[in-house]
Amino acid sequence: MAIVTQKDPLDAGVQPDRVFYAEGSLLGVDDFIDEQTYHRGRLARALSFLATAGTVAGLKVEYQGPQGPNEQIVVHPGMAIDRLGRIIEVPRDACIHLDTWYTQQAGSSQGASDLVQGFHAGAGGVIVDVFLRFVACDRALTPAFATGPFDATDFVSPSRVRDAYKLELVIRKEGDPALPVNPWPDLASEPDLNARRTALHNAIFDSWTAPAHQRDGEGNIVALAEHAAGQDTTSIFLARFVIPAAAGNPPSRTGGGIVPDNDKRTFVYPPGLLARWLGI
Repeated sequence: MAIVTQKDPLDAGVQPDRVFYAEGSLLGVDDFIDEQTYHRGRLARALSFLATAGTVAGLKVEYQGPQGPNEQIVVHPGMAIDRLGRIIEVPRDACIHLDTWYTQQAGSSQGASDLVQGFHAGAGGVIVDVFLRFVACDRALTPAFATGPFDATDFVSPSRVRDAYKLELVIRKEGDPALPVNPWPDLASEPDLNARRTALHNAIFDSWTAPAHQRDGEGNIVALAEHAAGQDTTSIFLARFVIPAAAGNPPSRTGGGIVPDNDKRTFVYPPGLLARWLGI
């Protein structure tokens, strides 16, 4: 499978037009794409506002040591919703070989520079964040007519697209790397029930223009506090950890335990779980 490089129509601010069918009308590829985009887009739009972006189930990040060729950062199976409302599912354990990854960074000039900038003396090492993002992958190639300025009789095209995921380790080079901010106000701090209800309604009114849904002048989803410069802004933050290291160029690993912090991410709380938390 290969990752689809074309921009997802859901990330293009498409209008929710449904295909209208009429007897005898000629249908083309664009009509079927528009049909899929409409249904995908309506579901994603509802999820992005109703559930917001975050972890729905699973996706706990764990460290498996010790340092060496078998050292891993493991993301357990689970599901998340990204900022466009797309469902991201990790069906089985996903592993990143941490020592191999670190060695690769240290072995390149840009990677070594990133490690130097990612070293934080106060934290005792290099700060790294784990992100998850939605990708689509082409699969099941089938014979098709060549498109564009081609004259080929052996042209093939994917007959299926699979919704998939990509894990990324992001070195935090900022002086004080930001963490995700809960998009909802702290309603529990309001002791008066009527005032709390009013604050709740105001939060719903304001959610239409919340930062999580804002786009820039070019129509791209704006970055949130947790996103690094140049990062895909639909990526979902999962965890942060520190790789113990000593200052240097690049920083040299000093060993010691790595404990991913899974609690700083945003969560999507199932209604049934909230009911149990409330004692219902």
